[in-house]
Amino acid sequence: GAQFDQAVVALREVLARSGASMRSLVKVNMLLTRAADVAEMNRRYAEAFGPAPYPARTTSVVVSLPDPRMLLEIECVAEVTQT
Repeated sequence: GAQFDQAVVALREVLARSGASMRSLVKVNMLLTRAADVAEMNRRYAEAFGPAPYPARTTSVVVSLPDPRMLLEIECVAEVTQT
């Protein structure tokens, strides 16, 4: 929960600095270290990345991430128009 929320706040900040928003996302890769977290992540994802249509998403459960305290990693691709 808290790590997901923290990641989304950071993502929104990065997007805003680029003149983009969550609606600019075209692809999301979600890595989780615990399969038991998938349902909760799906609920939070719908709230944070919605409303539909959602960006394309791949969700994978992995053995570990670089920092053992990390429970998830979110990698995104956004379409940003330069003016």
